[in-house]
Amino acid sequence: MTLDEARSIVSTSQSAFARQVEAAAVIAESKRSELRDLIRCLRLGGLPAETAATALYLRTARPYSGNVEEFSTDAVDWSRYLASQLDQAST
Repeated sequence: MTLDEARSIVSTSQSAFARQVEAAAVIAESKRSELRDLIRCLRLGGLPAETAATALYLRTARPYSGNVEEFSTDAVDWSRYLASQLDQAST
């Protein structure tokens, strides 16, 4: 699966779950994917969201204690976190 195909799959919730999982993995592994692609994967929930969240933690170096209860797969939480990092970087 190409990155463009993966982007297309996560853009619509009509795709089969297995395709969503594969698409999230392709996006998470691609150096050409964007943070917005990963946020879209978070909105799918389940394993696609967990895959995307893992990639986001690695890409952004967001602190994570290893406590599974603190592992965020929430798209709104990640969007706020990324916005706050952008604000901090611009000041």
